Parts: sequence; structure tokens; C-alpha cells
Amino acid sequence: MVTLTIDDKQVTVPKDATIFDAAKQAGIRIPILCHDKKLHPFGGCRMCLVEVEQMKGRQIPACTTPVTEGMIVRTMTDEIVKARKMVLELLLLKHPIDCPVCDAAGDCDLQNLTYEYGVDTNRFTDEKFNWQIDYVNPLIERDMNRCVHCGKCARICDEIVSFGAYSFISRGIEAKIGTEFDGPLNCEFCGSCVSVCPVGALISRPFKFKARWWALNKVKTVCSYCGTGCQLTLGVKDNKVLTTIYDENQGFHNGQLCTRGRWGYQFVNSSKRLTTPLIRKGGTLQPANWDEALSLVTDRLKTSKEAAATLVTPRLTNEELYLLKRVIKDVVGSDSIDHSGGYAHAALTAGAKESLGFPGSPSVIADIQKSELLLVIKTDAYETHPVIGFEINLAVKRQGTALRILSDKKGKLSRLPGAQTYVHAPGAELALVNALAKTIVDEGLHDASGVGAIKGFDAWLKSIENCTAEQAASQCGVTADTIKAVAREYAAAGKALIMLPLGMGYSGHGKDLAQALINLALLTGRIGKEGCGVLIMGEKNNSQGAADLAIHPTTNGLDAQAILTGCAAGNVKTLYVVGENPVVSYPNRKQVEAALDAVDFLVVQDLFLTETAAKADVVLPACSFAEKEGTFTSLGGAVQRVNRAITPLGDSRSDFDILNELHARLTGQPAYANQKAAFVDLAATTPGYTELTLEGLGDAGAVRVNKCAASFVPVVAGTTATEAGKFALLTGSALNHSGTLSLYGEGPMLVCPEGYLELNKDDAAKLSVSEGETVTVKSATGELRLKTKVSTRLPQGVVFAPYHFAESSINSVTDATAITWVSISK
Repeated sequence: MVTLTIDDKQVTVPKDATIFDAAKQAGIRIPILCHDKKLHPFGGCRMCLVEVEQMKGRQIPACTTPVTEGMIVRTMTDEIVKARKMVLELLLLKHPIDCPVCDAAGDCDLQNLTYEYGVDTNRFTDEKFNWQIDYVNPLIERDMNRCVHCGKCARICDEIVSFGAYSFISRGIEAKIGTEFDGPLNCEFCGSCVSVCPVGALISRPFKFKARWWALNKVKTVCSYCGTGCQLTLGVKDNKVLTTIYDENQGFHNGQLCTRGRWGYQFVNSSKRLTTPLIRKGGTLQPANWDEALSLVTDRLKTSKEAAATLVTPRLTNEELYLLKRVIKDVVGSDSIDHSGGYAHAALTAGAKESLGFPGSPSVIADIQKSELLLVIKTDAYETHPVIGFEINLAVKRQGTALRILSDKKGKLSRLPGAQTYVHAPGAELALVNALAKTIVDEGLHDASGVGAIKGFDAWLKSIENCTAEQAASQCGVTADTIKAVAREYAAAGKALIMLPLGMGYSGHGKDLAQALINLALLTGRIGKEGCGVLIMGEKNNSQGAADLAIHPTTNGLDAQAILTGCAAGNVKTLYVVGENPVVSYPNRKQVEAALDAVDFLVVQDLFLTETAAKADVVLPACSFAEKEGTFTSLGGAVQRVNRAITPLGDSRSDFDILNELHARLTGQPAYANQKAAFVDLAATTPGYTELTLEGLGDAGAVRVNKCAASFVPVVAGTTATEAGKFALLTGSALNHSGTLSLYGEGPMLVCPEGYLELNKDDAAKLSVSEGETVTVKSATGELRLKTKVSTRLPQGVVFAPYHFAESSINSVTDATAITWVSISK
């Protein structure tokens, strides 16, 4: 630690701190334009100049100067103020004075500092820049005439996003921030550059001219897309969510959002939102009142009992899921309740539950940057959880963490410095992981003193007797020497973390694979240690909460696939669908539609008239995350508060209010007075939550803690059948989308509006198919027409399609198997 004095105030800080860091800790504000806590110090704007007594009063940048013992700093001398005023005059020399029409007015650091320092004249004169403004991009408007050369856009894109869309081009007075060949911006559209821009050079086009910053009500909440649990601030005016607001002090991610979180909020205000209940009359859905709709639903649930079943989205809050569980399991008496197709949560609810004693990860998000080696299963971990991808980027580029990827294709993570991607045959993950474990045992690289005390070790050891690297090599397409090298590297690392993404598009990432990975971590003594373990990454914003609350059959109920089979067979009489859209997201669309058409009574509770809701007998209009309160649990186990930003649209209601009313109609009284009462109840009965209170969560949230009761579980890898002359179809997530909810977000749809089939360039050449051409994809389940995307990241014989899209839903040709074999024709 180092002690120094700033403006006569003594402060003690870590020895690697800068003067700016020390001043901030002491509560002393130093103005900045080019600095952001997430980025490497830059020292480009010179607004943070200070005087250091030991340097004979020299003016030095506070953001790049490290502290030294006994340093005496002055931040507001007359000379410093003069210097800052001159810096502002120089910045304003070329800067257009168009504040009245600039969308950054009120949120512009240059404007605010100019006002603060009273710079109302300029001693310097010159012509203003006349750079062409980029109005073409649908999300980001670029006006380089307003740029102050802070470099924050280029730095965040390079350091954290690892895309490199921007860079400084030209020199001297002609220098500017430009794109590749100074052409149109073509990137991931995460909006990070817009977030950190201190002026109006980069602005959000969807927010342009919607409101002034000072007129916005700012509400802190949690993103409702993936399971990362990013905190975000919504900008609200006139009961509409108009934008997301950047706050570098918010969340583990320091305000950093992905393309979904930054631009996907528009679904909240969508004109397609359901605002009144609907009841099917004369074959069509007609508007109705709540009493009529809930009376029908109540009567059906009372008469159906065990013949009732429920499919629910893990996008609901913990309180809503817990209340739904009470209504369906305790009151109605049906254990047939499930979510995420019945398989996209099995890695947690079945795999981790059996192997660790609780349905969650033994690791947290902070372990990523504390690890020495990351073993990532599938490059898609970046697409499924983009902000987790940013954490991987930072671990590799700043901490020097080794990145090793086991995947059936290459991806963005493969391009990180020093990253090694081992491309295996589709569906061969389990055989590969077991071979890694076998190699570690055979070479004595395991934690011999620790594994003996773990239950099931001997039985597991016997189960992998034949899982040699040579045997796995013949199945997975990775050489035996490579498998052994990866095993040695993993075992030798001081800290190693395994990462496994889940989702509706990854039916192979289930119970067995999760347990094989946990076995590997247990074998090397990596469970329960910092920077180690296994991080199982649930797909939806509250997938972990749904797993913790056991939102799945636990006694003799039907799982999701069996529920649909029961609908088709007539055994399930009433199906209650809350927030799920099985027609688009569940495998085998034809089978799903037949089941929904066959069930006696279908109730759908959702924000939109989805393809599933259109088949319903009763539709109940629900609220978005911005219209409700409660908690979400992130994939790292952080329980965080969701705060209401706007009042419900039209006559829609929160899922909590709907379920509470159903409980009252079924039993004679509501289950809870409010969400707080529900949280108290669920915390008292849910392992890991017992020490939590809503008040104790605060703005940052709190990690629920489960006791680990680890055991080795034998997992046998089967063989993957192949079909000669056909392509192996992989499904998964597109970067801009999350489930089917993002289809109603303007931003994601502007960038990625439709489904596609991605294939290797050599396969495309053999098929005489070019980029953007439409082809027919046919399987044993059905066929589909898709536009093509030609790339080099896929091996020959393997094709990929995202699963989100309704009009080109890939579930028309897939079933619940990890690999679907398809033929492709023009």
C-alpha cells in the first residue's frame, strides 16, 4: 500500500493505483474525457492534469501516473484550471457547436466541462471539420465532426469486445477515428462504443430525438435475456422505455452490455404487445375481460387436476416461478411441470444435482479472470452469453489466461491470442472429455490424495477403463497425441475453469456431459477453489433460478416432451403455457403443433400473440420485466433485484398478479400479499437462499450459497450414428438473439432479421451454392428453405443454423437429438 496526499487529504491506496484512482477513493473529482475504469489508461485528453510537488509543480496526467509514497498532489491550482480551459478551447476549435440538435446534450462530458470551467470564448480559430456523417447504420450514427479523439470507442472495441472495428487513421489535424478502409461500420453492434463516447460522435439511432437525458427517469434493474445477469439502467419517459443508460460502476461487468442488452429493450414498447385477455369464440380469438378469462382457466384447472400440465419459461422471476409451482403442484395437484423443452436444463437439474448435491455451478463469473486456463466447451459460449465472452477476452488479453476450446466448429473465441481450438466431430464431446480424464489418471496427474475421499471414485474409475485417447481419437477426429497434450495442460495449470453453455439449441449439452466435466474437475481437485471448477451457463435470464426452485417434475410427473406426447394422446387434457413458445423453440415443430392442436384446452400466458398463443383457447396478457418486481438468479448464483420501470401496458398484468389471482380463485385466498412475502417464503424453503433477504440484496445482489456434496458419477459415451452423403446439422444461438423474445426487439432484428444455413466454402462450391442463395434443407422430420451463409469456420460436412426464428424455424427439420442429418439441395 502507498500513502499520499491529494489537496491536503491523506489517502492510502494499492501500489498499482494511479493518481486518478487515489483521488477518486479520497472523494476528490478530477475531470476526464478519455478515461474509463474498464480500459487501460490512455492520457489523451489532458483534462486530468494535476501538479505534483515532488516534480517541481509539473503538470502531469492523473489517469496514467502511478502513485508513489509521500506524493503530494494538487488538483485545482490556478495553473491547472488555466491548462484545462486551454484544453477545452482546443477541443472546441474543430468541434461543431450544435448542442441544440445533438442527441448527447445533457449527457455530453465536453458540454458539461465547458459549462463547469466557464469557457465562453475561444482564443483559437480554424475551420470546422466537414466529415461525412454515417446515417446508413441502423443502430449507430457516426458523426466524426464531433469526435474529441479520446479513443474510447477504439479501445473498448479492441480491449474488451475484441472486434477492432475502429482505429485512428491519418495524422495531425487530419486524424480521425475510422473504420476498416474508412467504410460503413460493420461489427457486432454491441453498442459499447456508443456507451463510452463522451460526446455526440456516436449516438444511438433508435433513441435519437426521443428525449433529452435530463428528462429521463433512470431505473436500475437486470437484463431479461441470457443467464449472465447483467445489471442495466433503463431510461424511461412517458411510461416508455426509451434507452439503456451506461453506468461504469454497475455490476461485475462495469456497465458493459452486449447487443441484446443494449438494443433489445424495444420489445417492452412493441405495438405487438398483448394488452387484453383473449378467448376463443366461434373459432377465433376475441377480446374478453379478466374475470371471464380467469373463470374459464380456473374451471379447467379444477376439473383437470392430474390431467393438467404446465410449460413455463425461465424468464419469470423467482417469485413468479415459486408461485406457479405452488398453484400447479400444491393446489391443482399436477407434477407435470417443466421448462426449456425438458432438456436444456438437465445439465443443472439432473447432472449437477447428482454430482454436486445442488443444481448449480460450483464456480462464479469472477473465477473467469482469476483462472490460469479456461477449458471452454464450444466456441458458441460467446454467442450464448456475450458478456461472459467479454470476460473471456479480458482473461486472455489482460491476465494471460490460456484458452483451450473443445468445439465442433471455430468461432470468435478461436481468434483470441494464444487460443487453441480442437475441432472434434459433432456429438463427440463426451468421448473426448472421458479420454482427457483417462489420460490424467494413467499419467498420475490427478489429485491422488483428494479423490479417494470422494464418493463413487472407484466405480467411476472402472467406467473409464476403455476411454483411452486412442479410442476417443477414432470417434472424435482429434488425434490421440493432441488429447493427451490437452489433458496434461489442464492438469498442470494451477487454476483451471471449465465452461459449458446450455440452451434450447444445444440438446447434446445435458446431464451426461455436465457430469463428465464435473468428474474431470473433481479428478484434479478443482471444485471449491478460486479460479477453478465448472461454470454451467444456463440460457435464459432466470434459468438458474428455475433450476434452484425445481421447476420440473420431481415425483411422477411428465417432462416437457412427455407432456406434448400426452397432449397428442389425449392423456393431458389442459395445457397451461406460461411464456414459452414451443411451436418455434421446441424440437420437431410438426409434432409440437399436432400436440397443441389435439389438447382439449390450451391456455397461453405471454407478452405477444406468438405462434403458440395463436392456437390457444384462452390468452392471458402478461407483463415484461420492465413492468414487474422480483428477483432473477444469474448463472453464477447471484440473486439480483428486478425493479419496475413502467406501469403495465393496457390491461396486461404481471405473471405474479395473474398467478396470485388464480390461487385465490382455486383456494379462496391469494397466496401472498406481495412479491416480498413470496421471496421470504421461497428463501425459507429453497436451499442456498435461506440467508438472503430482499433488503440485503441491495443494488449489487448477493450470491446464494449451496453446500457441495460431490461425488463421481460414471458416464458412458455412446457412438454417434452417421448417414452417408448427408450433412451434420448443428443448431445453436445467433449472437444478436436470445430464445425467441429478441424477435420482438427492434435492434436485434435490424442486424439479424432471419434464419440462415451456414456451411463450409468447399461444401458450398460442391453444391454450386453462393452466399445468400436459398437452399432446401431436408431431414427425416421435415424440410425447410433457408438462405445460405458461406464461411470457413465449419468443417466440411457440417452445417449450422440458429434456432430462434419463427418463419424459418429450424425445428421444422430437427428433433431432440444433438445431431440431425440433413440433405441440402438448391
